[in-house]
Amino acid sequence: MTAPGTGDVAPDAVAPPPGHRRFPLFDGLRAIAVILIVVFHTPGLIDIGWEPLVRVLVHLNVGVTVFFLISGFLLYRPFVAHRAGGPAVPGAAVFYKRRFLRIFPAYWVCLVVLLIVPDAISLSTPNLLAQFGLVHTLPFVGDGNCVQQGANCSLSQTWSLAVEVTFYAALPLYVIAANRLARGRETLSWALRELVLLAALSAVALFYTYWIHLGTETSFARGTLIGYFDWFALGMGAAVISVVAERHRTRLTDWIGRNPGLLWLGAAALFGALAAYLPITPYFTTRADHVLANLGFGAVSLLLILPAAFDGGRGAPRRILANSVVSWIGLVSYGIFLWHLAVLIRLDREFESMSYLPMLLVGLGISVAIAAASYYVIERPILRFKTRPLLARRH
Repeated sequence: MTAPGTGDVAPDAVAPPPGHRRFPLFDGLRAIAVILIVVFHTPGLIDIGWEPLVRVLVHLNVGVTVFFLISGFLLYRPFVAHRAGGPAVPGAAVFYKRRFLRIFPAYWVCLVVLLIVPDAISLSTPNLLAQFGLVHTLPFVGDGNCVQQGANCSLSQTWSLAVEVTFYAALPLYVIAANRLARGRETLSWALRELVLLAALSAVALFYTYWIHLGTETSFARGTLIGYFDWFALGMGAAVISVVAERHRTRLTDWIGRNPGLLWLGAAALFGALAAYLPITPYFTTRADHVLANLGFGAVSLLLILPAAFDGGRGAPRRILANSVVSWIGLVSYGIFLWHLAVLIRLDREFESMSYLPMLLVGLGISVAIAAASYYVIERPILRFKTRPLLARRH
């Protein structure tokens, strides 16, 4: 008997390592996350005029948090499952190859095209090579402006992609440490210890980010995994619990599977409370606002992803996430993420009088169309090599 989800035929872009369980509802979560980001980036948001709505919209960068939790869960879970006696996982070299193929080819094409098209993006940093390597937010590599504020760089939204790359780099190293921690212990024992470890590392990262380096112009916290470790850790912790729940049924995970709608209602209520309390800007100036937003956005995102991680086969969240259109948007979401800001900026230049909602709808439509072309022409053909040798051997 195969584990739930292992029999699904998944596109290479979202396929787990061979033999491992697939979580198809996460495709829908990607769609939600990228739409939140597009809504957040659409010009004219502040000019809407109705303060309650503006308060909500200016904090929809929570979509980035959702993406980080998704990565933490989906990328780490195969390693946890293998530790618990599940299928084999790729070595570090194969893992890095898969991540490289997923991220860099489409990103490079996007960056080159936007550099060629006149006035598509502005390069305020001389370190173009660092941007091609997605290391432009590192204080010792990238231009200082990129480290201080990603919006100073071309494709400014890729600051979060640079953070993802640091997570990819660190994950195999963390796996080695976690495996040693688990050596000789029963599943429940090492799972509990790892949850404590993730919580402790998150606390250290939060202290480093918001007590030691808050306000520092050049800091590893601004553009690396360190500044956002707790968000990835929430996804990783959910992955640990997911593996344990397959072997030891728990009341908590059973309850999650039966009540996905309550979790999403909780996420909406918590987000509404945060939006009402936080300043009407995504750029905070006080430690208290930074920490509250960090912890609050993490909690909101966790409540959003839990129904996908512990699917009980029921509820409105499942129907939304499993919708074929929503799933497809999730499939091409990487291209939407890469292209949407350049599309919105060009629309804003050409049609200055266009109001917010038409700008959003037109920009999203164009971005989806470009993303579909990116996926079918660039990403999908290249991602076939995720599980194949890049070069055929000669016999």
